[in-house]
Amino acid sequence: MRAQNKISLFSQSLFALNMDDAIKTTALVGYPAIELACIAPHFDLATARKEADRIAVLIKDAGLTVSALSLFNNFTDPKCFEEQILSAETYIRLAPLFGATLIKMTPGAPASAQASAAHWNSLKAAIKHLIPMAENFGVRLAFETHMRQLTDTLASSKRLLEMADSDRIGLTVDFSNLAFAGEKMPCVLDAFRDRIYNTHLKNGYIDQAGGWHFQALNEGYIDYPALLRLLRDAEYEGYFTIECLGTDAKEKPAETATRDLKILQHCLALPG
Repeated sequence: MRAQNKISLFSQSLFALNMDDAIKTTALVGYPAIELACIAPHFDLATARKEADRIAVLIKDAGLTVSALSLFNNFTDPKCFEEQILSAETYIRLAPLFGATLIKMTPGAPASAQASAAHWNSLKAAIKHLIPMAENFGVRLAFETHMRQLTDTLASSKRLLEMADSDRIGLTVDFSNLAFAGEKMPCVLDAFRDRIYNTHLKNGYIDQAGGWHFQALNEGYIDYPALLRLLRDAEYEGYFTIECLGTDAKEKPAETATRDLKILQHCLALPG
């Protein structure tokens, strides 16, 4: 598989299944890699502390690679700051066990339009604390462009990168999230091409009331054939990680993951 064609499934796509079944299903439907969601009902902190060895063996036996350990952090709330740091440290230490060199992270709420200097300073403190540990364990920390969090726009994601003076810090670019914020994909690639360490691929639209609707990978704001050409031009070599959300993922998780895998494979096979 060519580097630019590495495909993974975000296990959040299979939250309708328990973790063991999600791992087996990921392999069964044809994915070569899994981004392991580090939250219940999958690889939450309690499970990570008690069953990391067993889960690592299960993933290996399924023939899967771990594209990333996927954390759901909240570094902007002083009430849980220390707890969040300790949690992140736990998963960074576990990364070698899973052969993972990437940790997907989230910054925390609120949306950037409502964020204060205190929110940004708290995130900056977390990043400063975690960089030496990331260097020690040979991992990169890729913060997701996430709706209703500090990195919900192109400008706010740039701000995160500018305050992190280390190539250990980059982005997990969720293109759909940025499209929901009104960003244009060529601008995203121009801004972040050297700092895109991971991607999340999903699709959908926002209704007039502001509600989110998630659809098949070929239905929604994102033109994936065009986006994949931009990523090739940018020489992106990380994973294309499919994230299935919405009613289909809840009611038909395996079928929905299979559907989007086939759509992505078709898009990747197109010329250009």
